[in-house]
Amino acid sequence: MTPRRLEAVVRRAALRAFGLGEADVPFVWPRGDHADEGADAAVALAPRLVGRVREELPEGRENTYRVIVSGRITAQVSAMADEGEPDAGFARVLTDKRGFAHFTFTCEQRQNLLLAAADGPDYLTGRSWTGTGEWPRSELHEAGPIAQARRYARADARARIAMAVGGQAPPPGPEGEVSWRDRYLDTDRAGLFTPAGRALGRIGEDSARVAFCRSVPERPREGETTGSDLPVLPSAENPGAWVRLTDANPAFRLRYAHAHALSSLRWAAETPTPQAGGCHHRHGAKVRGLLFDGPSVLDTAARREEPHILVRYLEALTSAYDEWRTGSTADAEPGTGPEPTRAALDPALPAAVAGVLNTGLFLLGVSAPTRL
Repeated sequence: MTPRRLEAVVRRAALRAFGLGEADVPFVWPRGDHADEGADAAVALAPRLVGRVREELPEGRENTYRVIVSGRITAQVSAMADEGEPDAGFARVLTDKRGFAHFTFTCEQRQNLLLAAADGPDYLTGRSWTGTGEWPRSELHEAGPIAQARRYARADARARIAMAVGGQAPPPGPEGEVSWRDRYLDTDRAGLFTPAGRALGRIGEDSARVAFCRSVPERPREGETTGSDLPVLPSAENPGAWVRLTDANPAFRLRYAHAHALSSLRWAAETPTPQAGGCHHRHGAKVRGLLFDGPSVLDTAARREEPHILVRYLEALTSAYDEWRTGSTADAEPGTGPEPTRAALDPALPAAVAGVLNTGLFLLGVSAPTRL
């Protein structure tokens, strides 16, 4: 169950419940981070719709209106499920006191979400990247001051995000093997003599692009940071943690998570393990919730023209994935041999994480290594 499919289900239910026209129902992204504990997603359509259907409602307070509207929508969703309508059959549907509709997915719906997210471009943008042309990519070393290189990188990210979600079909996206090599770190640096060039020669292009897109203000203050030892304008003299190949460097951590997710799939395929019965999706709720929110996050980043929204989202997804992959499995049958990895039990989850990370990093102009 993807957010777009859930929105379509809720939209159809609202049309049935109130006899509205298609244009009368606003588009509202379903969100995983708004869902109650145990639910997979919440839709805040009722608060947006109440003003258009108030004349059909009994006298009451504003909050009561929202609950009534949401209740009628969820009732229609249940009716649609009884009628066998595709996508309408959830494990549980309920309305809270704010008028938000909460949906708990079935195991099959959770699996379908992961399978869809594995195709990162199509999942995040709702369309295939099959157009012609090139993605914007500035030569950062041609900048003089570091602040100018930062403007180039942010402009590239904005343009790429806009192309991805815009009207025309974007060019093809990333594919094939990607190494850890960096053109500024692994080549002759003699020509890198400007402040921007020397900074690139110290931390590399990938770390630089993440560093430049991670902060909010267009004109950062001198010495401003976005975290411990993470200068907004890393220089050759003060690279901070951006020079390290450790978790202290957000760029390295994002790229490592992508490489690990793909590598874990290969390891799982090469080491067959006994498959336990039942549904394993209960272990990845936090990761699934973030994957579910990916399309709405990208839409927000494009609408506000703020690439840091995408960077912080990818970091949150990476943190959740790290927690998931290092957690205990405890799902194997006793006496069947070594404990299987979570990737072996649920390979769809790392595949989904890899698909979203790959696409998100690509839109930032950052490479996503495919092997550790």
